[in-house]
Amino acid sequence: MCSSDLALDSANAGRLVASADLVLDGTDDFATRFAVNAACVAHGKPLVSGAIGRWTGQVGVFKGQPCYRCLVPDIPPDAETCAAVGVIGALAGVIGSMMALEAIKVITGAGEALEGRLLIYDGLVAETRTVRIGADPGCAVCGERR
Repeated sequence: MCSSDLALDSANAGRLVASADLVLDGTDDFATRFAVNAACVAHGKPLVSGAIGRWTGQVGVFKGQPCYRCLVPDIPPDAETCAAVGVIGALAGVIGSMMALEAIKVITGAGEALEGRLLIYDGLVAETRTVRIGADPGCAVCGERR
């Protein structure tokens, strides 16, 4: 268990992730996402990642390779945060529910989790699409684990 007032960063992420069976990441900045991902890869922990912005959201499951850094190698120069651009509140519930469902599938082995895939939800048109994520051989986090 971690304290609700503890800021997760690259210095403490490994210690916090080490005792977890699975990690759900819904953080709002890339530095924290990168720290969580690196800790999950280092400790062999599955990562369910969710992100939202304005009207869209995404969910992915990462178990080693590909990892989140294969999808996002660097902080995008035009990166936005929910605090800066806002989100539709109900979208957080939609993506959060999808993340919970993915976590249940990973834990129980039921169905087919989004491993190596990214589900993208567009709340404005109520459409989803799923794209494959390939492992990046030059990934600084998981590339050398091959």
